[in-house]
Amino acid sequence: MTEELQNLQARIARIEAKEACLATFHEYLHYLDGEMVDDLVDLFAPDAQVEAMNYPPGTGKDRICRDHEEIRPLYAEHKGILSRHHAANVTINVSLEEMVADLSAYFITAVNYGFSGGIYEATFRPVDGKWRFTWLRIASDWGWIIPQDYPPFLADSLGARALREGRPVPYEMLVGN
Repeated sequence: MTEELQNLQARIARIEAKEACLATFHEYLHYLDGEMVDDLVDLFAPDAQVEAMNYPPGTGKDRICRDHEEIRPLYAEHKGILSRHHAANVTINVSLEEMVADLSAYFITAVNYGFSGGIYEATFRPVDGKWRFTWLRIASDWGWIIPQDYPPFLADSLGARALREGRPVPYEMLVGN
């Protein structure tokens, strides 16, 4: 029974870690669209690296940011763009032996009069009790602009009509018995 219980405990710990990584990823999307730069940067480990491929979108240039000091301006520049990021096909694999998790997900970004998309690839590890990004690659590889005469619907802030000012529901891992 002891081996079976240990196996169940390990499986539960892996599920909890996966859910925590998923919550961090969803916080990232909420904070990005809500222009909450400080909250967003706090999702990264102090020594994290962000690779924005084909950034700005369509230029074919890549931008590599290491640590909070370099990551913050990348997201501060995003303020005022009024975007909505949508992720799908999110896959997370956790290795408790190494205390690391890998993520991949497709994304679509809606902006005023346009759409773009690509793939997120990331690695997480626990830092100060939270699974944080240690590496994030954003590969934007398609998009288009839609000519319009009508005003966009993205003019309101993310939390204008939402509970918690557009912040995600916080994930809290249960600890104890």
